[in-house]
Amino acid sequence: MATSSHGRTHTKIAGTPDYDDPVFWNKKFATGQDVGEWLNPGERIVQAALSALENRPLVAERTPRVLHLGPGISKLGAKLREAFMERDWAGSGIVNADFSSEAVRLGQEIESRLEPLHAMHWLRVDLRSWNDVSSLVSLAPFDIILDKSTSDAIATSPSTILSPPSLTQDICPVVRDIVERQGEVTLAPVELLALHLVPLTREGTTWIILSYSTGRFDHLPHLAPHWDLVSRTPVKAPQGQASSFAHTPEVFHWLYILRRR
Repeated sequence: MATSSHGRTHTKIAGTPDYDDPVFWNKKFATGQDVGEWLNPGERIVQAALSALENRPLVAERTPRVLHLGPGISKLGAKLREAFMERDWAGSGIVNADFSSEAVRLGQEIESRLEPLHAMHWLRVDLRSWNDVSSLVSLAPFDIILDKSTSDAIATSPSTILSPPSLTQDICPVVRDIVERQGEVTLAPVELLALHLVPLTREGTTWIILSYSTGRFDHLPHLAPHWDLVSRTPVKAPQGQASSFAHTPEVFHWLYILRRR
């Protein structure tokens, strides 16, 4: 059995990695077992983010604010920072939020060597916990949210069941409103994530996700009032080593663009 961030237990499938457990990631990052780039290095995500930022209203008035979900030890944030500097935007507008304390420690160590104007923020945040997510409110609203397979990892968590008697002070106000109106509600983990992001964003905020799933945002009824699915684009996955005598079928990942209503 494993315990969720909400204290409930669920049965793990034998042999399934604990993608929803920070201890799993702390060990991988501390021992150098993780190369940092899930699915692919993420150039398409950076391109999509820059396109959205360059077309936002009042682009010249302030540095854009970007929330990078579950960056781990990926170089994606550093690539975006380089693009920011080329456009005279401050790298400090980028916030990395990860539930692995080891990923945050490593990230902070790197940023400590840079001038404050271009040093990215690193915060330990469990995106399934509103008590953690609410710590980002002071840095909001964000123009862009980056998500390279973090939704995939969160999707392995158990669903959250809430009813009016179970509501406490550390419940997201958007979630609270749903429960108070509808009574007992079961929220899929990615649905809970989407609702937690609502108070951190505003109309027009773009959420860019690279996922291995063809239906990562399907059948999530509480997502629709807050997020529009703008596009779902297949992205050819990088090829690993394969025998030259064998036909290797093409594998695709999916680039999602969601926009805040």
